[in-house]
Amino acid sequence: MSKKTIKELAEEIGVSKTAISKKVTDKQKKTWFAKIGNQFVINEEGQKAIKSMFEPVENNQSQTQPQTSWRNNANQVGDSDFYQKQLLAKDNQIDMLQKLLKDQQNLLDQQQRLTLQTNKQIEQLQLENSKNIVESANTKEEIANQDRQSVANATVEETIDIPTPQTKKGFFSRLFNIN
Repeated sequence: MSKKTIKELAEEIGVSKTAISKKVTDKQKKTWFAKIGNQFVINEEGQKAIKSMFEPVENNQSQTQPQTSWRNNANQVGDSDFYQKQLLAKDNQIDMLQKLLKDQQNLLDQQQRLTLQTNKQIEQLQLENSKNIVESANTKEEIANQDRQSVANATVEETIDIPTPQTKKGFFSRLFNIN
């Protein structure tokens, strides 16, 4: 193994140059890296160390993947039961709210009917009251007319006894039978 650049090592491992730069500390860079021209080259010791830094990650991922998928399957079964229970609870809540809404609509309809009946009764009472007022006004007028007629009859009888010269009466006197 000879010295390799960061780019060559990154391609060999299958990672980016920045990943290597991030993993290696400044102290390690001073011991493993050497600058030749415009490029940094890594000695054999550094190459082995950097490869070992990235290998456990790949090994750990491949080892933990089956465990994770098994856990995911178990969790998915448990999660699906949990979600189904939640769905059933939500369905029950929706049914309850729909029944409550239907009851509220029935109560609103009943209230509107009662209000309509009450308004009709109030209108009937007002109509009856206005008829009673008109009738009482008519009866008062009739009484007043009867009183006027009796007074007029009394005055006519008095006037018949006393002959008066006939003069032309004015409008108001004819209207109110004033002599």
